[in-house]
Amino acid sequence: MKHILSITDFSRDELLQIIEKARDIKSSPITYCDAARGSIIATLFFEPSTRTRLSFESAALRLGANVLGFADAKTTSTKKGETLEDTIKIVNGYADYIVMRHFETGAAARAAAVSHVPIVNAGDGSGEHPTQALLDIFTIAEKIPLNNLIIAFVGDLKYGRTAHSLSQGLAHFNPKFYFISPSSLRMPEEILTKLKNQGISCQELETWDEIARGVQVLYMTRVQEERFQDKAEYARLKNAYVLNKATAALFKDDCLFMHPLPRVGEINPEIDNDQRAIYFKQAHNGVWVRMALFLALDGERRGLI
Repeated sequence: MKHILSITDFSRDELLQIIEKARDIKSSPITYCDAARGSIIATLFFEPSTRTRLSFESAALRLGANVLGFADAKTTSTKKGETLEDTIKIVNGYADYIVMRHFETGAAARAAAVSHVPIVNAGDGSGEHPTQALLDIFTIAEKIPLNNLIIAFVGDLKYGRTAHSLSQGLAHFNPKFYFISPSSLRMPEEILTKLKNQGISCQELETWDEIARGVQVLYMTRVQEERFQDKAEYARLKNAYVLNKATAALFKDDCLFMHPLPRVGEINPEIDNDQRAIYFKQAHNGVWVRMALFLALDGERRGLI
């Protein structure tokens, strides 16, 4: 586990180990308050973030580690033309781990190629978001068994890196996937092919009406304005799917409503008090999962595991 670039870096057993450790941390966080003392974690965010950056930093601080980094690349030497590779080489001398978000797909792999310290991909363009997938899987596992899960991914599946990672992470558990999106925002063919080659049931749809009653998890995503060059196309698609009281009634009483957040209209705030809505709990679980991840990385660095 030198670097964490993709959810596919984890075996089934490794995923379950992270989930179990996160469960233990959540039940008794004070037990781990000095577990990473002396470590330094750099958070390099070339793209905006609220939940991911703050939960990584909270996770590090709760473990007794120190945090440095930036939330706005405009304040760094990249503004002067410094390359990503040079930035990573410099930060290698300042930190034991680098958590990085970048607007370019593949940037995390570029960083890892020149880094002597572990790179944790906190989102690379429309590529992947592996630690979001970990916390999503943890959140699901708190509520229902992971095996044979029936889940519908809804919205922007073309650019939605959270859906890319979660679908591949859940592939270890024999799921059934419904991919619901406008035709122009389909799940990338590369991911569909990979899933189907693993024997995963995948069905692409443009509406949830026919399958809603059979779904255990509804995973909503926002249409990502920042990925669109044609703003008129974005305006046409942004509210293609909206979860409100009327549409929520289509789903079972025990269905889980999830969203990686932020939302921009695809979930009406009137759903927030619905017992099925767990997206804020989902976000908060990021702290425990990222603590577990840091412990795994720190144990390797110190030769403890």
